[in-house]
Amino acid sequence: MRIRSMTATFGKLENAVLSLEPGLNVLEGPNEWGKSTWCAFLTAMLYGIDTRSHSTKTVLADKERYAPWSGSPMEGRLEVTWKGRNITIERRSRGRIPFGVFRAYETETGLELPELTAANCGQVLLGVEKSVFLRSSFLRMSDLPVTQDEALRRRLNALVTTGEESGPAEALAQKLRELKNRCRLNRSTGLLPQAQAKCRELEENLSELLSLRDQAQRQKQRLEELEQHRALLENHRAALEFEAAQDYNQKLSQAQTAQAQARQALSLREAACKNHPPLEDVEQALVRLEQLRDTRQALLLEQQMLSPAPENWAPPAVFRDLEPEQALAQAESDDMNYRKNSRKGPFPWYWLLLSLFGIAVALLIPQWFAKALGAAAVLAGFVLFAVSQSRNRKRQHTAQALLDRYAPLPPDQWISAARSYGEKLTRLRDAQNRCREDREALNTRLAVLNRELESLSVRDWAAYRQDYALLSEASRDYRRAAELAQALESAHRESDAPAFPDTMTYSAQETARLLSDCAQQQRQLQLKLGTALGRMEAMDTEDSLRHQLETEQNRVQELEDTCAAL
Repeated sequence: MRIRSMTATFGKLENAVLSLEPGLNVLEGPNEWGKSTWCAFLTAMLYGIDTRSHSTKTVLADKERYAPWSGSPMEGRLEVTWKGRNITIERRSRGRIPFGVFRAYETETGLELPELTAANCGQVLLGVEKSVFLRSSFLRMSDLPVTQDEALRRRLNALVTTGEESGPAEALAQKLRELKNRCRLNRSTGLLPQAQAKCRELEENLSELLSLRDQAQRQKQRLEELEQHRALLENHRAALEFEAAQDYNQKLSQAQTAQAQARQALSLREAACKNHPPLEDVEQALVRLEQLRDTRQALLLEQQMLSPAPENWAPPAVFRDLEPEQALAQAESDDMNYRKNSRKGPFPWYWLLLSLFGIAVALLIPQWFAKALGAAAVLAGFVLFAVSQSRNRKRQHTAQALLDRYAPLPPDQWISAARSYGEKLTRLRDAQNRCREDREALNTRLAVLNRELESLSVRDWAAYRQDYALLSEASRDYRRAAELAQALESAHRESDAPAFPDTMTYSAQETARLLSDCAQQQRQLQLKLGTALGRMEAMDTEDSLRHQLETEQNRVQELEDTCAAL
């Protein structure tokens, strides 16, 4: 089995960890460091604590002797390598029973080990019982010395002074050998080697005490030197801070002056904008002006792109200056007249018959009145013929006049021409009306827009906005100057002049670094000094050690005389 590490809440140990390396591990430490506590903890982890034992007037039971000083429950963990496996052994307290809970498992997998229990853990791992372990493999300092026997001392004194013996010589020789061995056995055990070892220990302690005293004296001297150097550095830092404070005061004064100038500039800008309309109205007016200008430009472009009004075409002369209804009515009337006058009238048979009747009456009836009646009938026939011819010529003249009026249109196209004239004239008038209405609407919009532009252009809105922009810039400059001055004033700290003239030339960073190094060295020296003083306090005084050494040396001399006598 190989122990890898131990974690203990045991006696003075509070969650302390002790890691061991392969091979021989030597633990060194001053008195009360915890070496014996670690040894007792290892024994308790392997074999447990006897909870049935009770404290006596001279000896404390382990459960009370190693109760944690912090008041925490007693607990611990032992990590070992056994049979090629990494094993973790844990013991915790249960109520008032210290180490009443036991657990052993593989470290990597967490699997429980049923072969290890609280009772047999040490015997299984080491192969021996607790008593054998303590008397053979685990030797404590209390088990090394051989205790002195008062009866043996009296027997030896009587033998040396009186020479009386009791019993056979052989038994007496054996007894003398035993007494000699008890005084000095193999130069390692016995009263004389123990006394000599005690002398060497006292000499070492005395030498260590003197060495610690010299070391503490040197460390105190070095601390005084560092304190003087630190005082010089602190004075240099105070000088640097005083110089920086002077520069800071100058910057603060400049910042306050800049704030006052910015306040004055802001007041001037506020006075310039006092009678101006609100900034929102100015922005809205400028936006509206921009929109109106863009709209006006668009309307002018739209006006340029309007198509010109359609021009009148040359209508037929027969329909000139007539309305569409009048032209159609005229064409229909003229078509009817032309049709009526263009037809030839019936042949005037009645005048021929009348003439023939008159001729027949005149020829057949010889009376004069018959002849007169016949002549009258012939005359009436010729008159009727003349009247018929006159009417035919009049109709032809009327028809020709209509043809000449509508020339070159044939008669069958007069009505369609009138309808076409009416449609064209209606379309022309509609197009002209639309064009006129569009132009009038566009002109109306332009007039309204121009009036609004004129009403808005009365004020110089751009100048208002420029004034407000300058006001905003002045306000921003003042705010920045005020914030800077306030920040500098709030961070302002008065710095006293250095206590004595400064001769150092370090920068602020170098001074801070040197002070930090000096403080670190002081802490290290104080720690070392505290350790040395602690070790000196843990040891006896020089007079006590010298007295103990002298006593042990006298005892060694007495034991040497006794051994020589034996």
